[in-house]
Amino acid sequence: MKRKYKRRTSRFGIFFVFLTAVTIAGVFFIPWVMKPENFRNEKNAIYSFLYGGFQQDSYNAKSLILVDRSNNEIFISKKENEQQLPASLAKLFVIEYAATIADLDSIVPVSDEAISMTNPGSSVADIEVKDYFLHNLFAAMLVPSGNDAAYVVADYCGGILSPQAARGQERVNVFMDNLNIHLQEEGYSNTILYDPSGYDMDALTNVLDLNAVVNQLLEYQWFRDIVSQSSYMATLPDGSTQTWKNTNTFLDPNSEYYNENVIGVKTGSLSDDYHLVILYKKYDKEFLICSLGSQSDSSRYDDVTYIIHTIDESDYLR
Repeated sequence: MKRKYKRRTSRFGIFFVFLTAVTIAGVFFIPWVMKPENFRNEKNAIYSFLYGGFQQDSYNAKSLILVDRSNNEIFISKKENEQQLPASLAKLFVIEYAATIADLDSIVPVSDEAISMTNPGSSVADIEVKDYFLHNLFAAMLVPSGNDAAYVVADYCGGILSPQAARGQERVNVFMDNLNIHLQEEGYSNTILYDPSGYDMDALTNVLDLNAVVNQLLEYQWFRDIVSQSSYMATLPDGSTQTWKNTNTFLDPNSEYYNENVIGVKTGSLSDDYHLVILYKKYDKEFLICSLGSQSDSSRYDDVTYIIHTIDESDYLR
């Protein structure tokens, strides 16, 4: 009986060690694999098999606009009028409107009610229940795409618009109702939003409206300063700092996709759609690329890289 017990104990020990090793390997290996630059060819082959229409060295996303900002001329477009889920790109419209309501240096007291609205598993900026400058929260929305920061901004601005509204959902509803009125008044007629973070399967926008709102935001130097950095350190009202890493891999010097001519703007993803809006500088001019609906995190960079190469090789755009 003792021998059998020892054998079982030994087998269990081996199995436990194996399971532990696999778990540890998974913790470190899976996040590495998920980075867009790793196993890119293998991922593309998988997506080609799954979706059929995927082709390397071409543009595979659903909707696109490439604009020469020197003359506002559309150089390339694909289904530019077609509405898509905005995902986190909704934050661009939220910031554009919020900047008309409150000053950048406004001190925003973060509430538990606002933070608790953040969906579990969604992207966050680890906003704490303390005071932030409004521009801190804008950076938290733009750089790590923090959904928690978006709810805090909507809650704060909703309280300005309707001081009697309760913190949390009521104030956010006030803000979103007024935001949608603002969108129609400003000509963003193809955009409707229901959630300030963009974590919403009913919201809609298109590349034309995104081009318009980004052009508006690019008029602000503070916006350019925020979206152009691969890592952003915010100084809070109490003197403490908080640092966020940009989700835009084009800005990461350690990435295969790094491109020194990319100087912003933002990523977005929800469900099976992966979006990317970038500001590209070439020939002493700026080009805005809005790309919606790539099939994966890596393919959105491949799709936009294809458009970048088109700019680089074009004599017309010089």
